[in-house]
Amino acid sequence: MNLQMRLKDEWRLGLSEGRAKGRAEGYAEGRAEGRAEGRDKTMLSVIHTLQMQGQTQKQIVETIALMQKSSLAAAQRYYEQVAQPDNRGEE
Repeated sequence: MNLQMRLKDEWRLGLSEGRAKGRAEGYAEGRAEGRAEGRDKTMLSVIHTLQMQGQTQKQIVETIALMQKSSLAAAQRYYEQVAQPDNRGEE
């Protein structure tokens, strides 16, 4: 085996390893996005349920803060992000 053949084999090996790594990273990123989307859909369902039960926005935000173990300010931002129709692209 000459040097040119060896370099070509090493290049192919590096290329295949790079592709495998890229697929793994893409899988992890897609999985994280899917989890976040699922979490948002679940929280939106909780928000709608609490609204149907007659809870005020303040009570809902407090519930979100308890569920997510976060501050009221963070829960309020999350509520606005998830529950507002113009931010979701739905009505």
